[in-house]
Amino acid sequence: MNLPSETLTDICIANTFPEKSQTLSKQLNLPICLESNSEQWLDWVNDKKDPMLKLALCAHKQGPVSIDFLSGKKAHRRQFGGGKGQPLVRAMGQLENGMPKIIDATAGMGGDSYVLASLGFEVQMIERSPIVAALLNDALNRANQSLDNDLPNDLPDELQQSIQNLSLVNANSTDYLLNHQPDVDVIYMDPMYPEKKKKAAAKKEMQALQQLVGPDLDSEKLLETALKTATYRVVVKRPKGADPVYCALNNIQPSSNISSPNTRYDIYVIKALKASGQL
Repeated sequence: MNLPSETLTDICIANTFPEKSQTLSKQLNLPICLESNSEQWLDWVNDKKDPMLKLALCAHKQGPVSIDFLSGKKAHRRQFGGGKGQPLVRAMGQLENGMPKIIDATAGMGGDSYVLASLGFEVQMIERSPIVAALLNDALNRANQSLDNDLPNDLPDELQQSIQNLSLVNANSTDYLLNHQPDVDVIYMDPMYPEKKKKAAAKKEMQALQQLVGPDLDSEKLLETALKTATYRVVVKRPKGADPVYCALNNIQPSSNISSPNTRYDIYVIKALKASGQL
């Protein structure tokens, strides 16, 4: 997700909490909702299980979509996702002097980033969509607030470290890598591809994300830039059976891959590519 394909003018901010609304309106340069006929809007919601207000993307066709790092699907995945043995984590590799630092160049709703952060990796999320980045930032702020205030004493240290391992940048990933040249071991990519017509309906979060940002059209450029930036490896998540992302730089192919039932992680080992003269 590296081109700002969302039409920001089609989204407004509900005036449910005027002070919050005005601040976010200035931050995102979005209007306050004056009518109720907008297809999508941002608002703050809560529920009986969690009274804390969450920034959410709302629509008439589906329920509100927010991000939560301390409960729900992300918390379940942290606890029961397979730990360090799961394919995503194995694909990141292991350095002799510790765990690699990671840039998640296509952060999306932050699911993969949080799994990695909960297992000790330091992860910088890069998300090009200002709206998705606002949802991520709200989730990080709420997580820190909960940990500071009243989190039950079951795994506070572990959860605190997981959140501390996460940081966020709202930027075009290719431009960010080119302009900042960050010192990073692993760059992770999970490009979004056009939805297949016969495919089952996507989950609510994915539907909202697809509607906001659409398919990635510059994955090839991002891969080439990532290969020139990462010091250890680049990992690209692909649907099982799909071709690797094409790389115009010497038509570089993955060094290896790790597969799961529906997903393949293509691994590009920087040291090997440099030794072969491809980089």
